[in-house]
Amino acid sequence: MQEAIREALKADPNKVFPNPLVGCVIVKDNMIIARGYHKEFGTNHAEVNAIQSLDVPVSNADLYVTLEPCAHFGNNPPCVGAIIQSKMFKKVILASKDPNEKAMGGIKQLKEAGIEVEIGVCEDKAREINRRFFTFFEKKRPYVIIKFARTQDGFIARLDGSSKWITEEDARRDVHVTRSGCDAILVGKNTINVDNPSLDSHGIGKNPRIVILSSNPINSSLKVSTKNPIIFTKELLKNQPHHNIKIILDNLFKENVQSLLVEGGEKTITSFIRSGFYDEIHEYVSPKKFYEGIPFYRGEDFGRIRSSLKLVSEVLFKNDIKKIYKK
Repeated sequence: MQEAIREALKADPNKVFPNPLVGCVIVKDNMIIARGYHKEFGTNHAEVNAIQSLDVPVSNADLYVTLEPCAHFGNNPPCVGAIIQSKMFKKVILASKDPNEKAMGGIKQLKEAGIEVEIGVCEDKAREINRRFFTFFEKKRPYVIIKFARTQDGFIARLDGSSKWITEEDARRDVHVTRSGCDAILVGKNTINVDNPSLDSHGIGKNPRIVILSSNPINSSLKVSTKNPIIFTKELLKNQPHHNIKIILDNLFKENVQSLLVEGGEKTITSFIRSGFYDEIHEYVSPKKFYEGIPFYRGEDFGRIRSSLKLVSEVLFKNDIKKIYKK
């Protein structure tokens, strides 16, 4: 199964989206004799690629796959049908069930065809590589990454709201990489009005959809005005930021947004953190000091919140450092 997971990781998530990363290996007499992975949305899935890579048919083999074979007709026929019709397998070993209700049913069909099924091998690792996919279907919301860049003394902007540039170019390029891997990016109206950002990946990869929280229409002179942003206005409730976050995420789920990067200012960041509707925090720390300014979080409980998270990565740039926390 670890080899199947390695196969899955060969794919570019942006090319596979909205499907998950899936890898597969075929085993006969304790030897891996075929491999396959889902390379791009709309093309063959991992199981079919592995079966088709065999030079000659086999019998009584085992098939290891990182996700339950799909049982529905999408861009391709159901993978479970290809497995059953090949008549090659006595057992199918799965890392995890599919959380997508439309794709479920593969396990039942395999058993009905007389194929033994084992579930849960290396499940944690298999879920981790598709954590956005699982969050989307199990929690019915996008996978949320909160990102901010702060000075050493904790400020994201000066008192007048200006914030360019807290971090250096290499750290900012890393943010653009993160943007290119997310389906949407969310900011508040103050960030749009003060910084007039483009909110794109700066040519690194795909550009995320832009989501703006604003009680009024945005000015047509702003860069994002030509990018068909999703603007939340009437849907939002006055003085109820916690409820607003749920409203926003419910709507983005309906828009099939699997991952959301939150890059707002103090109010937006604070509201998302306090709501609890987030999965990662990307904190960029600069050695610069403002001594006074606008903090990244409004309140005195962020230390407690941070201590409840797991620091999973630290990336050193020329002058700055990036810390990634996960729940």
